[in-house]
Amino acid sequence: MYVKVAVPRPIDALFDYEYDEVTLGSVQAGDWVRVPFGNSKLNACVIETSSEAPALPEGVKAKPVIERLDASFRLPEEVLALCRFGSEYYQYPIGEALFAAAPPKPDQVLSARAKKTAAFDDSRKNRVLSDEQSRVVAEIRARCESRPDAAFLLEGITGSGKTEVYIELARDALAQGKSVLILVPEISLTAQLRDRFQSSLPERVALWHSALSDGVRQTQWRQVKEGQIRVVIGARSALFAPFCNLGLIVVDEEHDSTYKQEERFRYQARDLAMFRAKQRKIPIVLGSATPSLESIQRVREGKLVPLKLKSRYSKSTLPTIHAVSLIDESPVGAGTVRTPLAPTTIRAMQGAIDRGEQVMIFLNRRGYAQFLLCQACGWVQKCSQCSISMTLYQKRGELRCHVCASRARVPSQCGECGSAEVFGMGSGTESLEDDLAMVLTGAKILRLDRDQITSQKRLEETLEEFRSLRANVLIGTQMLVKGHDFPRVTCVVVVSVDSLLKWPDFRASERALQTLIQVSGRAGRAELPGNVYLQGYDLEHPVVRVVQGELSHEEFVQEELSMREMLSYPPFSRLVRFRFDHEAEDACREFALEVAGRVRAMLASAPGGGEEHRVLGPSEALLFRAQNRYRFDLYFKAPSLDLLYRVSKGVRAIASERGMNVVVDVDPYNS
Repeated sequence: MYVKVAVPRPIDALFDYEYDEVTLGSVQAGDWVRVPFGNSKLNACVIETSSEAPALPEGVKAKPVIERLDASFRLPEEVLALCRFGSEYYQYPIGEALFAAAPPKPDQVLSARAKKTAAFDDSRKNRVLSDEQSRVVAEIRARCESRPDAAFLLEGITGSGKTEVYIELARDALAQGKSVLILVPEISLTAQLRDRFQSSLPERVALWHSALSDGVRQTQWRQVKEGQIRVVIGARSALFAPFCNLGLIVVDEEHDSTYKQEERFRYQARDLAMFRAKQRKIPIVLGSATPSLESIQRVREGKLVPLKLKSRYSKSTLPTIHAVSLIDESPVGAGTVRTPLAPTTIRAMQGAIDRGEQVMIFLNRRGYAQFLLCQACGWVQKCSQCSISMTLYQKRGELRCHVCASRARVPSQCGECGSAEVFGMGSGTESLEDDLAMVLTGAKILRLDRDQITSQKRLEETLEEFRSLRANVLIGTQMLVKGHDFPRVTCVVVVSVDSLLKWPDFRASERALQTLIQVSGRAGRAELPGNVYLQGYDLEHPVVRVVQGELSHEEFVQEELSMREMLSYPPFSRLVRFRFDHEAEDACREFALEVAGRVRAMLASAPGGGEEHRVLGPSEALLFRAQNRYRFDLYFKAPSLDLLYRVSKGVRAIASERGMNVVVDVDPYNS
């Protein structure tokens, strides 16, 4: 017998092996086998089986499979189909896609000790939904009776109780003997949401994300496949969980860019979740307070059913928004306080602390200072391997590159002129922590960023410390924005609105609005009124006006969609980025120019593909050099799937022919 297998390598090919059924046992598609590959041995996934010998070059014989791995790790056909589609659409080798769905270490059976979780609270069976929540649940049930694979967009303001809707729908699926998948954008949200579900459902609720140990993940993989676990809450990788009878998918915070995988198999979990739901013929609910423009356009095209929750569940009012101009109000403590903090903002934070309330402060920059600058000649300490300045970490006495993670000692003098006038410029969460200690009285401060939160345990400890009121100020980066519910938070501060608005990306305004609405929604979620302070210079920007209520969200959306349609940007085309990298700058540039010319020639004769504006570049990548490799980008706005596939495969073929490296990123989210 013979098998075709996919290996975990970025190789566009399947490989043929001889398989001894008598010795190794029966085999079928989805099974894992161990095979010799070059000078190594790899775990590979069986794609096809045949009794006929493969057509191989003369003198080449198929090598034998070494062993078949445990049959309990076989991928279900549903997951195989999901990976096949993902591999084709995102133009990435099937072997890499399959290994996103693989259990960890399938060549050995691991064990794991079950962790104690929140108990089911029987009283929550009879919890009362609001009128709005009841209406939404009833509409979903009615739609699903006539169309089981209906897809919904649930737009609910922050604090409106979308989670209670998800729980009610999960109860319906479980009552029908089916399983439930809840996707969330951040690992930090999984434990909090799991406790909500666990206390509401008489069913074990499992977490699914990369921070879990191999033993836990493998054990849960088998239990989900066998139906022992029927509710999973997880980050994007949970999309590939091997459910035996999936009945509902929920994608919470569907707008979030972290649903896009940025390395290796670059899939968009929200979009693949929609494919899986359609393939399985089950309902899917996309939820958000700030829906993506892609989802809003899908509503307009009739692909999603719109649902809305317009009121907060607790009947609390939305926070009051205050725009604080850093032009009109000079930041305090120039020379001592690094972070721009206006007197109005400081008074608001101090007032909340004095009243026994809590404060959250958003600053999307880590470290102590953004870069090290010589004030005599203007020299900046840059990373030796990347075209980016190194970030200063004062407490550790080091400089760090946020791209390649290289570190260096803080120099005592300028690397160009030898001057001792070398200072850190700009601020980050580390310096903000010091600044707040100087300007606030009675502040007990916690930090929520990737430097401080080094494990899931540390994250849970920090959130619990703030929730239990042992601290009254929480500062952080994007980790701060999403899903957290702290009843005593009444004051939220965005240190620099401008840093969100001035980003070179066609999604910059959309993302800035989503971030500001989400972070504003952390304030005043209980009986205490909330206030949000937006500091910045460009406070007349449309995004700020929407947050303040001076411009309607509908007007903003229409303007953004009109602009994108005119320029053929998503959601009115599919954007593909071809990123070329090489250790030699000139070689990389020349190859990128060659490929761009060949793509334009390819499109000139293609129906619907000849418009010149559909090809952009090549140009230097925003991060031009990373880890000593130069990078050039070429963008293609594909009007159809057919052209997306033809052009992408053509570019990959050219790169393979020339021995050059190219990364194809379909629907890229970051520059």
